[in-house]
Amino acid sequence: MVKKNVFDLLSADLIIINGKIVTVDKEFSIAQAVAIKDGKIIAVGKNEDIKELAGKNTKVLDFKGKTVLPGINDTHIHAVAYWGTRPPLAVEIGYPVVKSISDIVKAVADKVKTVKPGEWIQGWGWDEGYLQECLKDPARHLTKWDLDPVSPNNPVCLNDFSGHVILVNSKALEIAGVTKTTPLPSGGEITKDPATGEPVGLLKELPAESLVMRMIPPLTREQKRAAALIAIKELNSIGVTSITEGALGPGGGDFQGGLLGSECIGVYNDLYNEGKLSLRVGIMLLFGEYGAISLKDLQKGISYLGIHTGFGNEWLRIAGVKLFADGIPPNKTAWMHEEYVGGGSGSLVLPGETDEERYNELIKMIVHAHKHGFQLGIHATGGRAIDACVDGYIKALEEYPWDARHYVIHGDFITPECAKRMAKYNIGVAVQSGIKWTISDLMDTVVGEKRSAWQWPLRTLIDAGVHLSGGSDSPVSYPNWKQGIEAAVLRESKATGKVSGPEQCISREEAIRSYTIEGAWQDHMDNIKGSIEAGKLADLCVLDEDILTVEPHKIKDIRTIMTIIGGKIVYDAR
Repeated sequence: MVKKNVFDLLSADLIIINGKIVTVDKEFSIAQAVAIKDGKIIAVGKNEDIKELAGKNTKVLDFKGKTVLPGINDTHIHAVAYWGTRPPLAVEIGYPVVKSISDIVKAVADKVKTVKPGEWIQGWGWDEGYLQECLKDPARHLTKWDLDPVSPNNPVCLNDFSGHVILVNSKALEIAGVTKTTPLPSGGEITKDPATGEPVGLLKELPAESLVMRMIPPLTREQKRAAALIAIKELNSIGVTSITEGALGPGGGDFQGGLLGSECIGVYNDLYNEGKLSLRVGIMLLFGEYGAISLKDLQKGISYLGIHTGFGNEWLRIAGVKLFADGIPPNKTAWMHEEYVGGGSGSLVLPGETDEERYNELIKMIVHAHKHGFQLGIHATGGRAIDACVDGYIKALEEYPWDARHYVIHGDFITPECAKRMAKYNIGVAVQSGIKWTISDLMDTVVGEKRSAWQWPLRTLIDAGVHLSGGSDSPVSYPNWKQGIEAAVLRESKATGKVSGPEQCISREEAIRSYTIEGAWQDHMDNIKGSIEAGKLADLCVLDEDILTVEPHKIKDIRTIMTIIGGKIVYDAR
């Protein structure tokens, strides 16, 4: 039997030296070196001190001044759905791949040549704000009549960039049985020709989208597994070590080819059991048919579970329950305090004939999930919808106190008064500055420049003391957290570079916190991850440039050169 020196048993497995270690501790201190053992950080400090922890089997990495951050936490993402909605499973129709309606038509026509008659064609990413014909004529919109000539025998379903609108052709409407007499689904919209009443092929929000989506054959488990592995590899390559899957479960059904369904939870579980899950995954459960949830759906779903937030381990866990309160501002379906340009103020997307009935339904749902031990993340974008969610959170917390850390997903038009209420009751918000970067010019025309500049009031939220976490909402935007940080710091638009609401800019340090320690707070895991401190999980992201000093317009282009999760190198591009 080989005897081991006691010090070798206590020495580090991995030591990093000569780095700019951005710890993201309370002081946002900078260190030089880190020691790791058994997947955890055992020491952080100066080179000479950390080197003392090296043994004969310790691996030492010299980063020669490269920047090291805590592993990145994307707090709202649909990871499997992102890769399942890209080639070869779907047609790429997002900007800058396509820049016009004719480009989209050509992409569909080309796909038709490769599939059999009757086979579904799907795509993701179109945005009228970047299509030449729509920019030239604001009255011009995509319709089924653009697609029908090139796809008479194939049903086509194309998601816009937000996932809140689909464009379908006549064949898809025929299969789904959607006609001029189809009743308008509660919380959804079937856009119709004002002269004839004929559906034009645009369906908005889940209740309407699902009329067609439910007809699309789901992907196989193997296809979903392949999508998950691709997503994990891609996320590791940019430094992401933790994610919150924004909506998986029975409410996903066959929506988006089953990429939001329960089977995807099983896929993650399979990968974990096989040792292939190089990503920490928290899952927000979605109940009800295609997310069109009611109190009855929620009660039924929760009664079957017997689990609650935190079930699982540091790799794979149930994070909570996902609800939808309203739609999105670009569609004018977010529930707003003031009317949109052109009229209307949106509504809640819940059962009920009146605003009051829908409001009461939401409050009851929040209290029920909270009482049963679930953290809630609620999609809410309009000011009135956000206020309603916060009303529900406060009622639940006062009736059944526990450290739930409920949060609003998106939170576009949070008011200053609401921000103060959120801070008082420890209610967070998960924002996506990459979306602000994408749509700020469009929003000038939807709500006016003044309100558009307010959208995502990050400075106000942080100053109020609200926990602000960062994410991508991918596939709504590419999961580049560096773009999110740049957008939060600069608030410039993708289309024109125009600054939207400069008074709401935040610092780089604050933006970095939103993608690290604040995400860990949302996960109820800030005691074990989110910063580079002794005792925490050894999740690290190594960059080839200094994110704290690089010219701000270059933040999005910084290259990730290494990702470490649990002390293991899962990506290495040195």
